[in-house]
Amino acid sequence: MGFLLSKLLPQLVYPLGASLVLLSLGLLGRRRRWGPLLSTAGLALLWLASMPLLSRQLVRSLEDRATALTPTPLPRADAVLVLGGGLVPPLPPRRRVEVSDAADRLLTGVDLIRQGKAPWLVVSGGRVSFSSDDPQPPEASYAATLAVELGVPPDRIVRSESPRNTAEEAVAIGAIARERGWQSLLLVTSATHLPRATATFRRRTNLRIVPVACDYQLPARSRSGRATGESLLLDLLPSSEALTATTRSLKELLGLGVYRLRGWL
Repeated sequence: MGFLLSKLLPQLVYPLGASLVLLSLGLLGRRRRWGPLLSTAGLALLWLASMPLLSRQLVRSLEDRATALTPTPLPRADAVLVLGGGLVPPLPPRRRVEVSDAADRLLTGVDLIRQGKAPWLVVSGGRVSFSSDDPQPPEASYAATLAVELGVPPDRIVRSESPRNTAEEAVAIGAIARERGWQSLLLVTSATHLPRATATFRRRTNLRIVPVACDYQLPARSRSGRATGESLLLDLLPSSEALTATTRSLKELLGLGVYRLRGWL
C-alpha cells in the first residue's frame, strides 16, 4: 500500500493533476466568489508548467548539478551500476528489448565496461505493475539481455531484480557489494536523476560512489544559440514536451525533498 501511495499521491502535486484538481474545484464552486479564482489558478499553473522557458530552467538546474558531480577523467571502480529506466520489455508484438531516451544509461554502462573502468556490470530494476498476472519480467532481466547483445560477457553481469525505486536500489546494491567485497561503484543514471541518486547511495551505502551523468535533455548553455523574438514567442507558448520535462524535473525535486524528510539522504 505504501508503494502504491508513493505513486498515486504525487500525481496530485504534479502540474497536470494539480491543475485538474483546481479546475474541478473551480467548477464545483463556480457560483461562489472563489470558484473562478481556482479555475484561473488551474489554467495558469498548467500554462506555466507547459512553457518551454520554465521547463528548460528546471531541467538545467538538475543537469548542471549532475555535470558538476561527474568527475573527469572517470576513475576505475569495482563495478559499473546502471540504474533502471529507459528499456521496454520484449513482450509481443515486440520482437526484442526496445529502448527510449533513458536507455543511454545502459549504453553508457556498457561503454564504461568496454573502456575497462570496472570488471562488473550491475543492472538494476524490478517489476513495477499493479495488474494481476502481468507477464512483464523485472527490468534487470531484459537489461542484462540487451547488455549481452551489446557485447558484455554474461558472466560479467550482476542482476538486481527486486528494487522498484532509487531507495530500494541503494539497499539492494549495498547488500550485493558487501557479499562481493566491493568498495566503489560508478553510478550511471540520467543527468536529471543523478543528484538524488548520488545522495541516496552515499547515504545508504558505505561505498565510494562515483557519479556518471548521461541522458542529457539539453546541450550546454554555450551551445544553445542566441534567443530571438521568434524563439521567445515559442518559449512562452504551451507545449506537451515542455509539460513532460517540467513534470520529470519536479518529480526529482520532490523526490529530493521526500527523501530528506524520510532520512534517506
